Amino acid sequence: MASPLTVDERRRWLYTLKQAPALRHTRASVLLRLLERARPVEPQPGEGICREGEPVEGIYLLRSGEWRVMAGGTVLLHLRSGMSLGVEALARGTWPVTVTAGSASHALFLPRAELEAVAAVPRHAGAAGRVDVVTFRAQDGLELPPRVLSLLVELVAKVMVHDFGDRVLLVRPGPKRMEGAVRGADGVFRRTVGPRAALLPEGEDFDCVLVDGVPVPDGLTPREVWLLPPGGAVDGLGTPGAPVLPTVLLSPWRPQGSPTLCGRSLPDEDGWDEHAPPPGCRLRLDWERLVVRPGDSRPLAALGLDAGTRDALSRWARAITGRRVGLALSGGGVWGFYHVHLLRRLAALDVPVDFLSGASMGSLVGAYYCGTARDGREGLDGLRRLQHRARGGHLSAAALSSVVTTQAMEWLVRGDLGDLALEELPMGFLPVTTDLTTGRCVVLEKGPLALAVRASGSAPGVWAPTLQPPARYVDGAFTSMVPVDVLLNAGADLVFSSNIFPMGQHHATRPLLPGAVGLFLSALNPVARAKDLLASGVLLLHRNGDLESARGDLRYDVGTRDHPLLGSMRFTHVDEVLDEAARDMALEQKLLELKQAWESLRGRRNPSGGRRAA
Repeated sequence: MASPLTVDERRRWLYTLKQAPALRHTRASVLLRLLERARPVEPQPGEGICREGEPVEGIYLLRSGEWRVMAGGTVLLHLRSGMSLGVEALARGTWPVTVTAGSASHALFLPRAELEAVAAVPRHAGAAGRVDVVTFRAQDGLELPPRVLSLLVELVAKVMVHDFGDRVLLVRPGPKRMEGAVRGADGVFRRTVGPRAALLPEGEDFDCVLVDGVPVPDGLTPREVWLLPPGGAVDGLGTPGAPVLPTVLLSPWRPQGSPTLCGRSLPDEDGWDEHAPPPGCRLRLDWERLVVRPGDSRPLAALGLDAGTRDALSRWARAITGRRVGLALSGGGVWGFYHVHLLRRLAALDVPVDFLSGASMGSLVGAYYCGTARDGREGLDGLRRLQHRARGGHLSAAALSSVVTTQAMEWLVRGDLGDLALEELPMGFLPVTTDLTTGRCVVLEKGPLALAVRASGSAPGVWAPTLQPPARYVDGAFTSMVPVDVLLNAGADLVFSSNIFPMGQHHATRPLLPGAVGLFLSALNPVARAKDLLASGVLLLHRNGDLESARGDLRYDVGTRDHPLLGSMRFTHVDEVLDEAARDMALEQKLLELKQAWESLRGRRNPSGGRRAA
């Protein structure tokens, strides 16, 4: 590819690909990965792109130049930069038009075979070159004995079989070469090989091959999982061209959080982030106390793993196999308790959450959920605590105090959740804020959890900003109301977006006097102008949220309400909002669709998702 895709191109063409009937229900992360593998083409003036009646070989995405579209010798239209060719024709199978390049141009070509493979991934890979091979390594500086690394590989193989029903082959070195694979009581297939031996037995298919301590033969491109210590560098990891999944190994007994906020600015519309690390995950467990030994073929349920270890391994397995679920939660004051209902329903439906991004009130809800969803707990205790704070007037008091300083909100969160840091959470919590010194949306990745919530919810003009010199942070909703792009960049495979800031119903007052004079005086009315300003601000935030949430796989929009801005500050009415959310059948339908999408994702085979992720 001549140059990386810009942010605007990624967004536009992600939406374009989703318009193809065969790709409509394909995960956004898979489509983004497909875009990065697109083949560049540079037709010269007069060169033919396709001919009427010929088979459709793929989709073209025009980056620059101009193409002429003709039918029966008549020019129908001209395609220009940012337009696509073949999305509609793909379903027909043949080109209905003839297209030639009108000028020197640059486009991306997505072959039909790859599009069909993405739309309907086969259960098993028949060719050895398409087998999903995963290797595991520990970074220098991580005090992890080889026995422990082998044990973690053993355990994650058991989890993949138990949670997803995958056919998993575990390959290890051994003095004797095994021609076939032996299936253990845990459902994992095992095989020992010698140096320079083939990894796969002849005539057998697997969904995933986990390689532990064996060199990968030439011709196979493995996905590399690297275990790192907290704060370990991800630059230079892996073999060039191989997808990498950095995994930070966290101990529940050794907290290591940054005392200051650290974040990464989202790239501009016409730019890209060349230095963005590959999406990673966190593995939070006490590996020093694991009593299971490598080679133990007992079923997963017979190992007696504690809830925290079990939860950590499930998160790791979803990251390795491309099955991670992300939620993007908008701001909206007390309307944010729609998110509380959403998270409770997902827990009841057994839909996991691996990433959560939020702005303003969405960050507050996310902090209470992610801050207590540790070591096997679901995070519902934190939601109950937040509901109690709202019902008792504590949120209203913190909001009122934030007119002077937003430190009141920080104290409230720290008092409930403790001195947690973003990088200590097993769930990827990614609140967004706006840095007025640069005008950019900043995704907060490290630092105190309470301070991150404070920075994400500092509504400008109403509440005081959060100062972290040289940054001046205000509410993240003004640059990313529903932070879907954050989840796509983090490697989420299934994204659900929730825009719960209502669009208001603006009722214009009648002029006090009839005729033109009455209209003139009504237009001068300062109170009416102030109401127009507030209504426009509400409409702007809601519409921006709609545009962002459309890039998710599934989305919910709360619709219109009377006086939404005034109602958003009535935190003591939390029970009314929760009751309204429980009665909202549109929300319930979307959650059931998310459940169905998760079951489809969970049961699929040979996954490959996430932006440059394993």
